[in-house]
Amino acid sequence: MSKLYDVAILGAGPGGMSAALELANRNLSIIVLDRKATPGGQIFRNVSDSPLKDISALGKDYEDGSELVRSFEAANIERIQGADVWHVGEDGTILFSLKHQTKSLCAREIILSPGAMERPFPIPGWQLPGVMSAGSAQVMLKSDGLVKDGAIFAGCGPLLYLIVAQYIRLGVSVKALVDTTQQEHYLKASRLIGGALAKHSYITKGLSLIAEIKRAGIPIYKGAKDLRILGTDKAQGVSFLRKGKEISLNADHVFLHHGILPNLNVTKALGLEHHWSKTQLCWTPTLDQWGQSSIPHIAVVGDAGGILGADAARTTGRVAARKVLCNLGLASHQELERASRADLSEIRDQQKFRAFLDVLYEPYEGHRIPEDPDCLVCRCEEQTVAQLREGFEQGAQDPNALKSQTRCGMGPCQGRQCGHTVSELLAKWRYESVEEVGYYRLRSPQRLLSIEEFSQFQSLAPQEARMDGGRS
Repeated sequence: MSKLYDVAILGAGPGGMSAALELANRNLSIIVLDRKATPGGQIFRNVSDSPLKDISALGKDYEDGSELVRSFEAANIERIQGADVWHVGEDGTILFSLKHQTKSLCAREIILSPGAMERPFPIPGWQLPGVMSAGSAQVMLKSDGLVKDGAIFAGCGPLLYLIVAQYIRLGVSVKALVDTTQQEHYLKASRLIGGALAKHSYITKGLSLIAEIKRAGIPIYKGAKDLRILGTDKAQGVSFLRKGKEISLNADHVFLHHGILPNLNVTKALGLEHHWSKTQLCWTPTLDQWGQSSIPHIAVVGDAGGILGADAARTTGRVAARKVLCNLGLASHQELERASRADLSEIRDQQKFRAFLDVLYEPYEGHRIPEDPDCLVCRCEEQTVAQLREGFEQGAQDPNALKSQTRCGMGPCQGRQCGHTVSELLAKWRYESVEEVGYYRLRSPQRLLSIEEFSQFQSLAPQEARMDGGRS
């Protein structure tokens, strides 16, 4: 029995599960490593074990995810839940933590599906107790059934409206929805409506969410900008400008959201080629149509390869899995193209619709690139705009130099919360493009490790993993 797995899939969200199901029953040794206790990723978190009595409040898309999760759990696929991967090597080596022990394995082909994270929202006061991302509010809802009455939701994008609608269906009061979508973006996006109509059902779904929120009588403040969190020791509300007038709203909880970004830490630490997406305003792995990265045996699927959504994640997972079969000599390129023709067409339609969304919901610049000198950029190391500017003026002209000078990006989150903000700040200060500025240089381990954890080391091989039961 070989010590190598044929395929290792990192992440059991829609993309990772779909890839695994495509490869199941192919006489391959496959392992799926997922950080969470149950499969589903963020979008289908806890769908098979929801704390809610009726999950219909979370929407049909969430309910439909239960079928995918059930198929994945029933398939003959080796998987380890609770596996926190912190190193992936170009040679196929994977190191991860499980129950405070370090384990390793090696695979011929690797499919990365680490998902996405919410875009940082660095405005004055965003670090105060009572402020969190809207996605975090949704995590609390899906994981524990926890909600906050009378909260303010602020920002832009479909996810913001979805979470407010979910709150309404559960009978939770919402103080207000503060929409930062700027008026000029509606005109720009209208020019792309032709392509977006390829997924007209998504447009209908979005309009129905807005109508649902309006029927519930939730105040919606459109065109807001220059947001600030009110309060000193904790959040007491939010203030913003709307049509030149300052408006203040009081609340104990403020949930912020203005889009999501690919989760970069594993792809960056691996040294995959990335590029700056001018439409999605984020760093993205450079992939071919099959999801293959600049390292031939490593693919990236789902939102980690560019934000397209849960439906597209499933599709990219299937396509990447078929390419793996081709790489392993189990399918010809002609078979790959024939089997993937419909899926590739679907991805192109998803990209057209996403282009429309990216223009419509482009985050307001003042909420991405803070100007207030006291605004916190790096929450881990408590570095403000003024402190970063001082480091820049002392000669730290790129993200890595600024990290060395100020410790910005050295904290527990390893730059996840400040990386994009730092790149855009430096681009503004240098009068250059973000692509020229670059991003943090990331290395393994991708999270903090204890010496005790690292000292307990075990290597896994396909035969050994099956003898252990394989599923944790």
